[in-house]
Amino acid sequence: MNFRGLPETSATGARGRRGFCIVTIGAAVSALGWPSSGSARPRALRIVVPYAAGGGTDILARHLADALGKELDEPVIVDNRPGAGTNIGADYVAKSAPDGTTLLMGDMALSVNPSLFKHMPYDSERDLQPIATVATAPLVLIVNPRVKAANVKELVALARSAPGAVSFASAGLGSPPHIAGELFRTTIGADMTHVPYKGVGPALNDVIGGQVSMLFTGLSSALQQIRAGKVRALAITGTHRVPGLPDVPTMAEAGFPDIDVTSWWGLFGPKGLPQDQAEKLSAAVKRALGESAVRSRLAALSIDASYSSGAKLGDRLKAETLRWAEVLRKADIAPQ
Repeated sequence: MNFRGLPETSATGARGRRGFCIVTIGAAVSALGWPSSGSARPRALRIVVPYAAGGGTDILARHLADALGKELDEPVIVDNRPGAGTNIGADYVAKSAPDGTTLLMGDMALSVNPSLFKHMPYDSERDLQPIATVATAPLVLIVNPRVKAANVKELVALARSAPGAVSFASAGLGSPPHIAGELFRTTIGADMTHVPYKGVGPALNDVIGGQVSMLFTGLSSALQQIRAGKVRALAITGTHRVPGLPDVPTMAEAGFPDIDVTSWWGLFGPKGLPQDQAEKLSAAVKRALGESAVRSRLAALSIDASYSSGAKLGDRLKAETLRWAEVLRKADIAPQ
């Protein structure tokens, strides 16, 4: 998801080199019990975001960094390390020292990439320690207004009756819009064309322009265009309707309960992170997400603050890795 108009700094500090957000703590060093000499400055907690600054994961991480810094009473920075379908940032964290200073804002890519890449530089289950689920968000299925389908059943009938006539856009191979599109295609058993783009923005533009029939995307990306009538919303991929689109049914309500795709974000550390540190971080995340101001900021982005423990995050990662491997297998998408 792409969000615009938001500053690239968090309340924990100002943006520095490499897309960092850092707290300037000054005299607070001695107040927190750290030595005052330059050689003994405290190491800030670093949240690595495997995407460029300005996107949904980045903005979510900056909100969390702000709240987490207050909960832990220590500096927290956001470090953007994009590239290779999130593998650069994730590998950096996987190979970092398990001392509690380097964490990853991981997402659905951790469960998809093992089926997309022949040679992964790390193993998400073996090399990363789940700490806490941070947030979740459904996708919305939108179509160009000229597509002759007022609901999901009519879209399915159209796709089945005219092989290849219905195309679906995505934000790139392995992205949530792509995975959702492939799940839709294989579930309904229709011949549909995948049209990948470098990001949601250009994909959405071509759906608006009519070059592509449909797109699964984050609510924030499409809400304005839906309300303006530039695209038509047919269904939500989550388990419940959303306040911003109360008249749009879920996929289950539309008759397709198996087309259930929820984007998620979780905090991970390197494997070997001491249990007491992992529990301290998890508890701090839970407190941070319980703050009404934080929940309101995320709700404004159509993201749900959705805390769960590290154990449950690990279970989600395992289950979704198996699930998306099967979806990609059925879609005849071989690892690259």
